[in-house]
Amino acid sequence: MKQAFKITLRNGYAFKRVFGVEENKDVLQDLLECILDISPENITGLELLDKEFHKELLSEKLGVLDIKLRIKDGTFVDIEIQNLWHRDFAERTLYYWSKMYNGGIKQGQDYTKLPKCITINLIGQGFNKNKRLHNKYLVMEKDTKEPLLSKLEIHILNLEKAKTLKESQCKDNKTKGLLNWLKFIETDDKEVRKMLAQESPMMRKANTMIEIIEMSPKDRWLYESRMKYEHDKASCINEGYQQGLEAGIEQGFADGAYKTKLETASMFKKLGIDIEKIAEGTGLSKEEIQKL
Repeated sequence: MKQAFKITLRNGYAFKRVFGVEENKDVLQDLLECILDISPENITGLELLDKEFHKELLSEKLGVLDIKLRIKDGTFVDIEIQNLWHRDFAERTLYYWSKMYNGGIKQGQDYTKLPKCITINLIGQGFNKNKRLHNKYLVMEKDTKEPLLSKLEIHILNLEKAKTLKESQCKDNKTKGLLNWLKFIETDDKEVRKMLAQESPMMRKANTMIEIIEMSPKDRWLYESRMKYEHDKASCINEGYQQGLEAGIEQGFADGAYKTKLETASMFKKLGIDIEKIAEGTGLSKEEIQKL
């Protein structure tokens, strides 16, 4: 018997397909209200900054399917889901935060014009700093806890912890809402999602989008391609750590990325997408694509 197709929003493609599209900005807002200490009025009317979804999917940054947005007060937010915590993740997320912060100032402006920048990282497995569901990191004085400035926030959400935490352990409704969203994102069980969505209109809307992905051959293929990429990446990292071959990891990613581009280009060619657009998105030559 053929195994039923199961979707989890831990998959980067599915996560962005649900939360990173214009028609679901209200769903994204609901999630952000559970994470950030920002009034709902300031999150209303958020602006998605990466509209070219499929072009990004096909690009050399296949490994980063993040959601970039700006909220009403000018704050920039970057959201990313990662199935596995790895040893350089803290440095990596700070690096991406710094790029976002540095890019927020125009030539000739003084530093006070730099925007507040927030990164939100949802981690599937392996987060080992503590057992908390939600970590919020700031720059502050060690003893007094006085913030140096309020323009840096790095949030880490532990999906593994969400699986074991119960609503009765939540201190308030906001934490309860966040827990339910994290359970919704983490699971691949339709019945669990359906149960969680019963009391949340935004989860019901997200669940409807997941059902659309399940029924669409194109979405299913992109979902499965992403899943394969994430499995290959995890295997490569694990093997590299065991052998201590950092150079081998880099070469493995390069080879795997090229193979994934070929597979993706082939699929989009079959879907009838123009070869020039496929070449632009993947970085492959027209000759390489024509041979597929």
